Amino acid sequence: MKSSIFVVAMLAVLSMTSCTANENDPMEQVESIDMLSTYGARNVSSSDKTFKNMHLDELPGISVKEACDILSIIKAHSQSEKNYEVKESLHGDHYDVDIVMDETVSNKYTFTIQLHMQKDNHKGTMYYKSYDANCSASNFAWYIKGFSFATDNVTGDNKFESPSYLYFKVMTDEVNYIQVPVMVKGTYCPTTNKAEFTYSL
Repeated sequence: MKSSIFVVAMLAVLSMTSCTANENDPMEQVESIDMLSTYGARNVSSSDKTFKNMHLDELPGISVKEACDILSIIKAHSQSEKNYEVKESLHGDHYDVDIVMDETVSNKYTFTIQLHMQKDNHKGTMYYKSYDANCSASNFAWYIKGFSFATDNVTGDNKFESPSYLYFKVMTDEVNYIQVPVMVKGTYCPTTNKAEFTYSL
């Protein structure tokens, strides 16, 4: 009888040890960090200015795998063909030009960018005014820092560029706020009234 009790006790101890080892397997944690680092991810401190401005603490917590799956889908979609809308309206001596990028990724997340510009009616000179950007996702946040504007002296095309970031609240053995950089670039050709945007992780 004592022998049977001893065997049962040993099995219980081994079972507990096995569970603890799986939950704290350092190799599994290293793999998870590597999976996120392939996208240039970095941790964001709660003291970071963006943390407060973006209300990152209000994001729902997701797993490392969920974050990787989202990034994988967005990266794959960045290679697909995109269509953009250019709206132009005359106001006195100038045109208001709005370039709209409205992309839906995997029927889940819609990213919208609107660039607001002004074109001189006589000289045709383009002026960058402002932008609007938003994302429909509820399990991560998207932030665009602000567009730079330049004109190609050879082609006359307007070029736009902005660093942007995706933010995730990733749950491991602790709460991690992760930032992933996404570069957004765009061009607008005034002569053809056509625009193009690209983004890359």
